Amino acid sequence: MPWVRRGRHRYYVRRRRVRGAVVRQPFGRGPEAQLAAALAAQRQREREAQWARQRQERDRWEAETSTLQRLIEVSDLLVQTALLATGYHQHAHGNWRRRQHGSSA
Repeated sequence: MPWVRRGRHRYYVRRRRVRGAVVRQPFGRGPEAQLAAALAAQRQREREAQWARQRQERDRWEAETSTLQRLIEVSDLLVQTALLATGYHQHAHGNWRRRQHGSSA
């Protein structure tokens, strides 16, 4: 949260959204402003710590499931190869269909 300089003094101002518009909420430059700035900084540090924990958990999950993902990719490739070899095609990148070889009428 920013401290704004006006002349020789710094003032703490918090910005927030009210009905879609950004509104400034001034706290001044006294002890109330310092306390509000300290609390805002603490909340920011907590959010950053939470983001770091989530990022670490996501990285751990991806590392643990990378072998499984590779196995899925290889099995998908084998299934596609088997379907193509038996005369199927993938219609519009969707369902697999048997190729029609003309009418037998």
